[in-house]
Amino acid sequence: MPTMKEIAKRANVSVAAVSVVLNNKKSRISKAKKAEIKQIAKDLNYHPNIAAVTLSKNISLTIGLIVPDITNPFFATLTRLIEQQLGAQGYSTLFVDSNNSFAAESDAVQNMVSRGVDGIILVPSNEFFLSKKKERKALIEKGDKPIVLLNAYTDLKVSYVNFDNVQGAYLATQELINYGHTHIAFIRGKANFVNAAERLAGYRQALKDNRIAFNNDLVFEGDYTLDSGAKLAPKILEDPATTAILSANDLMLFGVIKWAKQNFVDIFSRVSMVGFDNDPYGEIIEVPLTTVDQQPLEMVNETIDLLLEMLTTGEKVVQHLIVKPKLIKRSSIHKIEN
Repeated sequence: MPTMKEIAKRANVSVAAVSVVLNNKKSRISKAKKAEIKQIAKDLNYHPNIAAVTLSKNISLTIGLIVPDITNPFFATLTRLIEQQLGAQGYSTLFVDSNNSFAAESDAVQNMVSRGVDGIILVPSNEFFLSKKKERKALIEKGDKPIVLLNAYTDLKVSYVNFDNVQGAYLATQELINYGHTHIAFIRGKANFVNAAERLAGYRQALKDNRIAFNNDLVFEGDYTLDSGAKLAPKILEDPATTAILSANDLMLFGVIKWAKQNFVDIFSRVSMVGFDNDPYGEIIEVPLTTVDQQPLEMVNETIDLLLEMLTTGEKVVQHLIVKPKLIKRSSIHKIEN
């Protein structure tokens, strides 16, 4: 493999000069000589020894990533995008699935710190928010590594990037109301689930703004899984007055559709539906699903920018960024005729 020493010999300069030029550092070296050095490096197909670079700078070029459930399509999308975007920046990703366990998250952070990651992206579990504040604080401060929370809100002194869940649910509910629906069932996440309360709040606010009375009998609690949607389906559909369903994620709505098909119910004629997450399968089902897009690429880019800014400056500046929703309109809503 070509080395800086060989480049220096061909360019008739010192190895230090080659290092300065290839690392784009300021120097008094002429533009012509810089161009010559870079051309020689290119001709020799020179690539820096990453191990040597990371050792000399005391960095690993590795970012830790912890997600609560890789089987959930939304978290799978976040993981793929983070790996892609970090890779484009020259970083590798050390990935851990916490299986929605706070203890596993804590162990993962400790392990990542021990392995010398430069920073950590944490997509918190539901248990994270149920744990005591001092325990969450201790997790955030482990190893004194830069950390950014993704898809989360917290009162801890830590940077986070979250999605405007209230506005997302509001837009979805308003879309159903615009089509004449007033008896709208809502499948929410469990009370302790990440962002569940905010999505319920958006649903309620849209009803209020349209002078539609909130009916708690129309709110059903799921756990963001396919099975929970399937189990709730008969309870939701037993009320003939229900003309629409809003689900706090697409997966539970897929469960409703699954139950309907197994029980020979023409679900797409029976009710209008709006989901959350813009799962790719929602576009290819029998009737493409209207859904709320959480803008995962924007969330990922904002998260990585925050983390790399801290790594570059060496300062742990706390910033809170909220990404706005986008309603993806398809064919799963039909108009109610008065």
